[in-house]
Amino acid sequence: MSRRTARKQAFFILYQSDVTGSPAEPLIGRWRAYRGELEDYAERVVRGVERERERLDAVLDGVSEGWPVWRMSAVDRTILRLALYEMLHVQDVPPEVAVNEAVELAKGFSGEEAPSFVGGVLRGAEDKIFGKVGDGEPG
Repeated sequence: MSRRTARKQAFFILYQSDVTGSPAEPLIGRWRAYRGELEDYAERVVRGVERERERLDAVLDGVSEGWPVWRMSAVDRTILRLALYEMLHVQDVPPEVAVNEAVELAKGFSGEEAPSFVGGVLRGAEDKIFGKVGDGEPG
């Protein structure tokens, strides 16, 4: 399967974890019991987001002016955490790919304004973490 499919799997599990307050581990088990195979990449991302959630939320709070993480919709919050985790911890996913994939998830699963919101927040995070795009200097 593709990374895009694995991201969707990760999104579904992370969303369920967020809205139910359940840890990811039993949700991963339920996925396998009822849906079958879970991509290794999806499991890696789910576990990583769960482990790094506080740090991810702190970064998101720092770049999403006027929208603390707790005020975001669960869908948008989940997409942002997933993409930010990829940007910070998955070496073979360039930040711009993580942003673009997150925007695609937002188009498919969130409201009309979500793709712009998600893209803007993640580009702000990219600038903060890696430096301004095109300035030639690391962040």
